[in-house]
Amino acid sequence: MTTQRAPSMVTRLLDGEVVLAVWRPQLAMFAQRALLLSFATALALASLGYLTTVQWLIAVPVFTVLFIFIFDDHTTWFRHRDEAWFLTTQRLVFEKASQPEENAAVPLFAVEWMQPWAWWSLRLGFQGGTSTAIRFVARPRDIRAKIAAARDKAMEQAGTPDA
Repeated sequence: MTTQRAPSMVTRLLDGEVVLAVWRPQLAMFAQRALLLSFATALALASLGYLTTVQWLIAVPVFTVLFIFIFDDHTTWFRHRDEAWFLTTQRLVFEKASQPEENAAVPLFAVEWMQPWAWWSLRLGFQGGTSTAIRFVARPRDIRAKIAAARDKAMEQAGTPDA
C-alpha cells in the first residue's frame, strides 16, 4: 500500500489506484426531498377534500417544517452530512468523519446493482446481499454511470468476465 490519499480521504489508496470522483451529501438535495414530501402530503390532503387552495398554499411550508423538525427528518441530515464516497479505479470507498469505524472499501467488482432513488439518492447492492445508499447527491443516474464505467474498466483490466 502507498500513503497517497485523495483530498480529505482517510483510506489509503492501493498501488496504482487513482480517485476518479468524490460525492458528499448536499444540503440542497436534502431540502428538495423535504419539500417534495411536504408537497405530496399537502396534495394528497387537498385531493381528499381536506384543504382548500389557500389552505394548500399555507400547508406546503408548514408540512416542510413538520417533516424536518417534528418528524425527526433533520436528524437524518445530521447523520449523513459528514459522509463521503470516493470512486477509485479499483474500489468504492465510504468514509464518515464523525464515525471512522464505519469507513469501508468495496472492490468495484462487488457492486452487483445500482438503482437511482428519486433525484437525491443511489441505492447500491453488493455481493453477499448487502446494500446501502449514497444519499442526498445530485444526479444519481450520472453517478451510476460513472461507477458502472469504472467497474467495467477495472474488470476488463483484471481480465474478469462480466457477471
